Amino acid sequence: MVKEGLVSREDVDMALSMQHENSVTPGSTNHRLIGMILCDLNLITPLDNYYILKRHNKLLSVESALVSNQWLSQQEVMDIKNESMHQDIPFISHLLKTGKISTTRMQKLLFGLFHIPFRSISDFIFNEKDRALLVRVVDKELSENQRIIPLVIKDNTLLFGITDPDNILVVRQLNEQFPQYRFKALFIPYTGFSWFSKIIYGGDLPEDKKPEEKPVDLSLLLNFKTIIRDPEMEKKSVWILYERYEMLRRLIGKAKRGNFQDEFNLFIQKNHQRICKEYGVKQIEYSLKREGETVSVAAFPQQAPGRKGR
Repeated sequence: MVKEGLVSREDVDMALSMQHENSVTPGSTNHRLIGMILCDLNLITPLDNYYILKRHNKLLSVESALVSNQWLSQQEVMDIKNESMHQDIPFISHLLKTGKISTTRMQKLLFGLFHIPFRSISDFIFNEKDRALLVRVVDKELSENQRIIPLVIKDNTLLFGITDPDNILVVRQLNEQFPQYRFKALFIPYTGFSWFSKIIYGGDLPEDKKPEEKPVDLSLLLNFKTIIRDPEMEKKSVWILYERYEMLRRLIGKAKRGNFQDEFNLFIQKNHQRICKEYGVKQIEYSLKREGETVSVAAFPQQAPGRKGR
C-alpha cells in the first residue's frame, strides 16, 4: 500500500502498533487485519484495500478464513463451493443456505475481512425517483452478469448491494467512471439481490422520463489526488487524471474539445521526469487546481513517506 501511494510508512507503523496492542489486550481474541485498521482510520477505503491486496496476491479469502478459524473443514468448503457453482449461486449465499454458518457469524467474518457489512435487503426502501439514476450507473445486463445492484443514493453517495467479494473490484471500477459520486458497498444475500432486481429493472423507462446526468461536484474534482511513480507504466492513472482535468474545464465553462489524451500523456511524462530529477524523488502526487478561468495540474514531489514538497 505504501508502494501504491495510498499510505505512508508512518501510517503502517501506527496501524501495526494498534494491531499489536489489540492482540496483547487481556481476554482479546480478535486479531484485526492491518487493512481493516487502516480503513477504521479513514486512511484507505474498503474498495482500495481489496483492490491492492488482490493485485498483489495478499488477499485472505472467505474460504481460507472459514478453514483457518476452524469453522469448517477444507473438504466442507470445497463441497459447498462446488455446489454453489453447480447451482449458479454465490458461495456466501449458498453457504448460509446450508445452515453450516449462522448469519451473525457471516456478518462478523465479512466485516473482519473486507470492512464491508452484510445486511438484509429488507433494510432498504426503494425510492422511485432514483430509478433512472441507479439504472444509468448499473444497467440490467451488468447487474445480472456481476450480481451487483445499486440500492440507494443519498447526499451524493451511492450504495451497492454485492453478492461476492470480487464484486468489490467492479464497484471500484464504476467509481472511477462516475467520479461525481462516492461509492460504498455492502453484502446482501442472493435472494435479496433477485428480489430487488425485479423492483429496479422491472420495466424500461420511457425516453422522456430519463433525466439529464447529474452535474459533477466541483469540490470532488478539486479534492482529487493521485500518486504516480512511472507515467508510462501507470497509464490508467494518467488517463483518470486527464478525464478529471477535462471535466473540471467543462465545469468552469470551457467548451468541450477533441481528444487531447496523447498530448496530455506526453506533458505528464516529460514534466514527471524533470521534476523527479530536480527534486531527487521517485513519485509525484498530482492534483487539479482552478486558477480563475483556467485549470492547472499541480505536482507535489514525494520527498519521503508522509512528507511532501512542491
